[in-house]
Amino acid sequence: MSAPDLLTAMRSALGLVEGAPTSAWPQTSDADLRELIAATARLQSAVQRHAALGAGEVARRSRPELGLTGFAQRAGHRTVEEFLKAETGVTGRDAATNVRVGLLDGVLGDALRSGRVAVPAADAIRAGLGFPGDLPADVLDQAAARLCDEATSLDPDRLQRRARELRDELDEAGIGDREKARRGARSLRLVKQPDGMTRIAWLLDPESAAIVTSVYDRATSPRRGGPRFVDPAARERATRLADDDRSTEQLASDAFTELLRQAGSIDQQVLLGGEEPAVRVLVSGDALTTGHGHGVLEGGETVALPTVRRLACAGGVVPIILDGAGRVLDLGRKNRLFSRAQRRALSVRDGGCMWPGCDRPPSWTEAHHIRRWADGGRTDLADGISLCRHHHLRLHDEGWSITRRAGRYWLNPPPGSGRTGAMLETKSRAVREFLAAG
Repeated sequence: MSAPDLLTAMRSALGLVEGAPTSAWPQTSDADLRELIAATARLQSAVQRHAALGAGEVARRSRPELGLTGFAQRAGHRTVEEFLKAETGVTGRDAATNVRVGLLDGVLGDALRSGRVAVPAADAIRAGLGFPGDLPADVLDQAAARLCDEATSLDPDRLQRRARELRDELDEAGIGDREKARRGARSLRLVKQPDGMTRIAWLLDPESAAIVTSVYDRATSPRRGGPRFVDPAARERATRLADDDRSTEQLASDAFTELLRQAGSIDQQVLLGGEEPAVRVLVSGDALTTGHGHGVLEGGETVALPTVRRLACAGGVVPIILDGAGRVLDLGRKNRLFSRAQRRALSVRDGGCMWPGCDRPPSWTEAHHIRRWADGGRTDLADGISLCRHHHLRLHDEGWSITRRAGRYWLNPPPGSGRTGAMLETKSRAVREFLAAG
């Protein structure tokens, strides 16, 4: 399509969309509403793609070596981003994204221009894979092509995490450098505001974030839909939090302020539910023995072996033994409730809520008996599975069931519902790697 044809198509589409009656939305049926939402998303994606390609072309015509003769400079703007903000009304962040994506070349650039991937997906893949470094460019292109295929089933956030995982798989030797770069980017700034308040801007590397997230979850999870508690003291604390007239954000602020005030003498029963925050890192015995491999923080972030050894030195090591099916340990039928050790083992094995598509972390899950204890079910790890409260309640209320066959767990739909079941996959990247290696 020539430039005049493209401009004609843009004007035509703009006229049709701007002239469409907005009053029709409340009158649509559910089926039509769903189709209209999908059509709007496709239209928005097409517009975003052309906006990025246009931004990229503006950037090419405004190259630094062109000086004051560059496109943006001749229009009276110092940078391409300033030009885009003034001309299109986008935010500085969106302008920067459009320039980044519009300048992509190779596999990602081709996928963007053809409409194979949308702007957010292309930017997520770019950010997750990073720059070639010691990795051959053709290997990075192959990874990008693979991720473009996966982009149809992953939202941009998950796609970026998947891209980072793939980069770590292809470039294990560079894990330490990337980890060092993330740690070097950490920062905390206090911003005094005119109204007398102070804002904290805190950017955390994965290891630091694991500690802070653990504190935050324990301080607020009962309010935010975390697990139900059976211990009377824990249940009483959860009830207090639920009835507290402070917002969840205010609770978190007060908890962190008190932690800083009390420092090492903090009464954890008051704020954190009785357990110290900790970083748990999973690593295979072979990696520690041979010195080849990497570890994975429980939240899914990759860390280099030197980091694993440092954490082990500082905090000790609790051995967790996995068999070929990913099972952790078996404590028999003695107790009705899963012990703290068992719940920790479940969190390691399952990596969070096992319900398909759920991304709730281990700290938000409950241990579910796949066979009721009253019916002879055992309080063993093999008969337990991690579910967040929402999906735990849904399983019981709607009549779903979970069974174990050949060491794998299957979600079975309610009888006669016509719904489809699924095999449940662990959300723990470390366990997935262990199973794949075995």
